[in-house]
Amino acid sequence: MCFIVIHCIFFLIMELIPILKGQTTQVSIYLIMPDRAKLNRNLKSTFSEAVFTVGTRVFRKSPIFSNLRIKRHDTIIDKENPHEILDMFCETIFQSHVNTILYFQLHPTKDPTPKFIINMAEYLKIPVISWDPQYPGALQHKQDSTVLQMAPTIYHQCSMMLGILKRFNWTNFAIVSTTTFNYLEFTGSIDILIKEHNTKVKFDRKRRFNLLSSIVVNLRPSDNDTVIKTKSRQALLKENNPENRVFLIHVSSREAKDILEVAEELGLTGKEYIWIMSSFCLGNMDYSMPPRAYPLGSLGVTYSSISKDGFEDQLIDDALKTSVRLWVETLKKTFINKDQYKISPNFSCNSQQPLQQWLDGEKFYRVMRSVRLDRPTPIQFSNNGVNQLVKLRIVNIQQMTENHRTSRVWKEVGRWVPMESNVTHKAEMTVEMSGITWPGNAVLPPLGRPEKRFMRIVTLKEKPYVFYLDKDANGKCPPPAVPCRLVKKINPENNNTPQNNTVSRCCAGLCIDILRVLSSKMQFDYELYEVPDQTWGLPDQQTGEWNGLIKQIQDGLADMVLTSLKITPKRSEVVDFSIPFLETGITIMVSIRKGNISPTAFLEPYDYPSWCVILVFSVHVTGAAIFIYEWLSPQGLNRGATPLREHRFSLFRSFWLIWAMLFGASVSTDNPRGVSSRFLSNVWALFALVFLASYTANLAAFMITKDEYYNLSGIKDWRLTNPYFMNPPFKFATIPNGSTEENLRKNHYNMYKYMQRYNRATVDDAVKALKQGKIQAFIYDATPLEYHTGNDDNCELKTVGEKYAMTGYGLAVPQKAKYLEEINEVILELQENGELERLRRFWLAGACHVKRKRGQSSHTIGIPNFTSAFILLASGVLLGGLVLLLEHLYFKFGRRCLRKYDKNMCCSLVSLSMGRSLTFEQSVMKALAREKHKECKNPRCELLLWKEKHHHDLSLLYINKLKDQLQSYGITPEEDPMKQLEICDTFDKHNGYPTTCQFLQSPFKSIENRHECHQLDSYDSTPVRWKRRSLKRSPSYTNAVEVPVPEISEKQKVRFNEGKFYYEVDNEGSDQEIL
Repeated sequence: MCFIVIHCIFFLIMELIPILKGQTTQVSIYLIMPDRAKLNRNLKSTFSEAVFTVGTRVFRKSPIFSNLRIKRHDTIIDKENPHEILDMFCETIFQSHVNTILYFQLHPTKDPTPKFIINMAEYLKIPVISWDPQYPGALQHKQDSTVLQMAPTIYHQCSMMLGILKRFNWTNFAIVSTTTFNYLEFTGSIDILIKEHNTKVKFDRKRRFNLLSSIVVNLRPSDNDTVIKTKSRQALLKENNPENRVFLIHVSSREAKDILEVAEELGLTGKEYIWIMSSFCLGNMDYSMPPRAYPLGSLGVTYSSISKDGFEDQLIDDALKTSVRLWVETLKKTFINKDQYKISPNFSCNSQQPLQQWLDGEKFYRVMRSVRLDRPTPIQFSNNGVNQLVKLRIVNIQQMTENHRTSRVWKEVGRWVPMESNVTHKAEMTVEMSGITWPGNAVLPPLGRPEKRFMRIVTLKEKPYVFYLDKDANGKCPPPAVPCRLVKKINPENNNTPQNNTVSRCCAGLCIDILRVLSSKMQFDYELYEVPDQTWGLPDQQTGEWNGLIKQIQDGLADMVLTSLKITPKRSEVVDFSIPFLETGITIMVSIRKGNISPTAFLEPYDYPSWCVILVFSVHVTGAAIFIYEWLSPQGLNRGATPLREHRFSLFRSFWLIWAMLFGASVSTDNPRGVSSRFLSNVWALFALVFLASYTANLAAFMITKDEYYNLSGIKDWRLTNPYFMNPPFKFATIPNGSTEENLRKNHYNMYKYMQRYNRATVDDAVKALKQGKIQAFIYDATPLEYHTGNDDNCELKTVGEKYAMTGYGLAVPQKAKYLEEINEVILELQENGELERLRRFWLAGACHVKRKRGQSSHTIGIPNFTSAFILLASGVLLGGLVLLLEHLYFKFGRRCLRKYDKNMCCSLVSLSMGRSLTFEQSVMKALAREKHKECKNPRCELLLWKEKHHHDLSLLYINKLKDQLQSYGITPEEDPMKQLEICDTFDKHNGYPTTCQFLQSPFKSIENRHECHQLDSYDSTPVRWKRRSLKRSPSYTNAVEVPVPEISEKQKVRFNEGKFYYEVDNEGSDQEIL
């Protein structure tokens, strides 16, 4: 006992010494509590114990904080008593140097007192640690706020509700609230949390939240239960989406009873529906039995106790201890720097001056907000001062049987508690649930969406997006086609199931594949039918009334338009479109006309100047140069000294050599002998090789069929804007009552008016008209035209020009349709996983596209395509005939004149044939040859003709002998020299070989042996002189050649025939033929 007294005296002295020295710093913390007796006693006890344990004891033991004295104060306030609040500030808070206020409002209230206290403290910059479940500051970001919120607010409850939705993948939901119970905080929190969540999972469309309905019942505080039910029924019928299966409700407990009763009447509380209630709907849960109106299996979020289990008391007790510990930790951090700022305010209500703000209070608040604690409960404040780590419990309405009596009770099935993350190693809020009773006592949780919805979907044929097929023999549609109903007049022969002027057939295409995906992911059944008027949809120019597909949506006859419907501003005014699933625009399709190879294709590898340089200049200059070099060369013609009989070369033969080398022709040519001319010939051969290589390499590119079509540049091509500039006028068309026609009517009115007479009802009709030449161009959507060009049977179609008015295809739905967001999510998912691109390639690709991409052509080359070669051949034949005609004209008329001027045989230098034709000898021999071919048709005739000529020659020799005898007697006979010349010329040669007359005029015979020359052989009267020079035949017996007479021995047998001597042959035949 004495020890205790001494110990108390010691502590009293230790307390008094700093006070006597004036070095003590005093701070206070103030607890404001609600007017609840039992709870107040518990709070006071907890508060007193926490301040002493956490604060006073610690500061006394530490020499650093020995001069710091902390005090506690608490009070209970009455409801709606502002004077008591003002007195509390003046008499207690100001005088006790309170630097932190603890305000604990345990249950929701409509009393403005909490707001008044908090606003007063915020104005004075006094930090407030609050427990107020209705605190709205979670959505506010005040720059001057000094409030730290410890209680789970509406924001926390909304966050936990969405955590439950994420756990069971309930992404579509609705919210229900009333105007009398903080609905703005509730709806605002839901909106913020949805945006935050969707931003995090933007690449995972399946996890995105979709708020289908926000149902707010407009109530007044004075409304009774009947009015509440009436207004609730109206709101649910008007604003509820039929697809809603998950409802988050935030109303008072009284309002919740009435709203849930109405929901049960409307069939919204079955086993497919789940209701999740906030703590304000649950009310006082001291008694575990929920109201009857609450559906079985409903979930609730609360921090309250159930059946007096003490959960709420423990939660508040821990929060109070944590608040005191937070205050003490802040004092420790600020007391060290007490010289820089004051840690307690100095207010007074007795001063004549207005109250000034505690400027250091904001610093104290920021230090307190930055503190992180792990016990007794973890705390972590956000920037707006709200504790992010709170505790909430999840309760469930379940059935319990006790004493053979079944009742419904609240039962805790989970909690929302802070858990340390394995990734960030920080505390994160986690939902833990188990042992849940689901609506209707189902084993599995609801799907959160309708099992199957039903939609009426209208469409219109447009290949490859939608096209029609017949059913198989079993009356079913082959995959991937789906059943659809078409207007009866489209296929009257297949009217197997008439119903409302329609027939049942099958639809397939790219849009049908998208429909199958939508139906699977959105869980709906559908009826697919064709629009009755078979038009896309345009407003009437006078009335503004829409037709076609758009009218079906406007009149509520269809829930969706699924085909290649273009998104336009005008249509978007009356219907809502999904995001585009395919890009398109306006383009032009034309027909390809199979062209022929150009008649001058063989000339196209080189341009005309190149041909002139090669064939005119190079050939003739080189040929002339070779002849000149050969003329001047000592080994060549040697300037005419070499007889042409020894070296048969001329200018034309030089040209013939040049042409033969140029084209590589295997013909007989006369080659030059000179070194220079031969070198030039080799150079020309190299040139010819390069020329032929480049020519043949490029010729293949021009000897192909060229497709001919109207290569329009685009919608502004001159043939479209001015069709009458062509003769006949250029004709083009489009499909009426479509977006293409509307665009042309709006932006190109003249084109729109002109093409009215040529428009076609369908794309197939337009394609047929293009191929038949009834129209020259078809203007329409790009992707359908690309499909037709790629899949045409003969690849006779082509799209030309730049695309115009780019837009996209979308699904049309009624305005404000709730399922539009689902459609967009499915389309985005198809785009992200590449499914849309796969569908586009599958349906829009075609064989013609592949061939054009690879540069392949399947056109066979026929006679019309090979015109140039035939023209070249025909030209050569005609030119040869012309040369033949000129040759005849030359021999008949030109030769006689040219002979008079060619005295020096210059023409032989140009052409040996020409020079030979100018001699009389050649003329006679040709005449004889012609006569022979005309008169003698067999060897017997030729033999007789030769004998007659031989006798004629002997006669002439005899005449000459007589003349010689007359001259010996001194008589000179008179004779005609021209006649003698003609006789000798006539019989000068026979088949190119010398006759007897030649030897009479030979310059080699002399007067002394003239008699010997004319002496005849005793056997055949042949002149003896032929024995000196004879002709021998080559082993092939085709040519006769000269041989010296000594080579012929007496023993050799010689045969004479047609002026030729043959030796070493058998002496068979008549004696006249043997020498």
